[in-house]
Amino acid sequence: RIPLVLAFFARNDRIHSLQSTTLQELLDSALFEPGPFLPASSAGADIVNVPTTQPHLLATTHGLLFNELVHSPEVVRESILQLAQQTVNLDTGHIDASTSAVVLYVIRLCSRV
Repeated sequence: RIPLVLAFFARNDRIHSLQSTTLQELLDSALFEPGPFLPASSAGADIVNVPTTQPHLLATTHGLLFNELVHSPEVVRESILQLAQQTVNLDTGHIDASTSAVVLYVIRLCSRV
């Protein structure tokens, strides 16, 4: 889910939609939601059957974003870099600009990731 959401906002000039605080909150929620917690005692267990009879194993010990960064960092990294590049292109150098909210939000987002 995280790579899909990031790729959506990073493509085709959709960065302007991040002027909406509702969409900013939605993106933050999708990225930084911890998800189901997997205890360390179950961390080495393998899922044998699909669909699984042990749904508690569909969890992560460190959160969804960290799990994505460990197992498939390319998509997350590329999407974050595309957002940052689009933000640089939006920056007019004035805090009064209509795009300032987007610029400040994407800077916060990049630093948090």
